[in-house]
Amino acid sequence: MLFEITFSFADTFYYLEQIGVMNYVLPFLLVFAIVFAILEKTAILGNNKKNINVVVSSVIGMLVVVQQGIVELINLFLPRVSLILVVMLMVLMLIAMLAGKRFEGLQKSALGLGIILIIVAVIIALTAPPATSGFFLSEADKAALIRIGIPLLIFFIAIGIVTGGGDSEPKPSGIKKFLEGIGEGLK
Repeated sequence: MLFEITFSFADTFYYLEQIGVMNYVLPFLLVFAIVFAILEKTAILGNNKKNINVVVSSVIGMLVVVQQGIVELINLFLPRVSLILVVMLMVLMLIAMLAGKRFEGLQKSALGLGIILIIVAVIIALTAPPATSGFFLSEADKAALIRIGIPLLIFFIAIGIVTGGGDSEPKPSGIKKFLEGIGEGLK
């Protein structure tokens, strides 16, 4: 036999990357699909204007693809967010498995804690340098969390203070209230 043919998925993906699928086709399709779905759902340009929505979505998709800095950010951000989504799904499956049929989702303080953890995870996904590996935060990650996290924390505390009043019965405060809320949210 003169030629030996071997097949490898790694080679296939390497070839697709070399011809520009990762830097041009996939980002274009992603932006096009998201913009088109938003235009169709909101009917900003009018009802039954699919042709106009396609043109606008195509133009926006092409404008994004031309900006390679945005494409690089998309290519760094989406895999990290996908990992976060997989981890959250596994955690929710474990909670549902342990809670049985009565689990109705996270509520009260547990929901707030979950939202804070999601925000921190998204901040890490957006700010982590591409060469970072492992589970520990780099100095850049810590600095970004402090720069973004502290104002967000202050914002959420202010929202909680403004919207938290109005109940006639006294509630426990501080750590006790937080832990009781987590316990109630996991029931």
